[in-house]
Amino acid sequence: MTKPAKRTQKDKIGIYLKRQAWILFILIIIASMLDIFWLHSALVVAKSSAIGALLSFATQAVFAGFIFWHSGYRARRHIVSQLYRGQMVKWLLTVLGFALIFITIQPLSAPALFVGFIVMQFSHTVMLSYVR
Repeated sequence: MTKPAKRTQKDKIGIYLKRQAWILFILIIIASMLDIFWLHSALVVAKSSAIGALLSFATQAVFAGFIFWHSGYRARRHIVSQLYRGQMVKWLLTVLGFALIFITIQPLSAPALFVGFIVMQFSHTVMLSYVR
């Protein structure tokens, strides 16, 4: 006999999103220190990594909002459809965000932008492993 699925814990997801905000803050501080003390630039690396991390955090928060729009057994079809919609919106916002960033932000360090984005993606994966 199988066990019923565990309920999703919205409060835990909220806690982990707050922790993500702290990781974002720490990443900005580290990039700023690196930029000021080692690279001696006009905070280009810090700005770029912060923008990349913020883009990742914002798209993940939008996705979480889509996922937890509905809850309960009777809303299971809505939950699955919201999962697909949330993923589509997340990818669309990511692509549009990168395009907008590359078009409007000057000067920009593309490697730092992608490093900030990837660090936040990795931290999302680590936080997700704790939710289960």
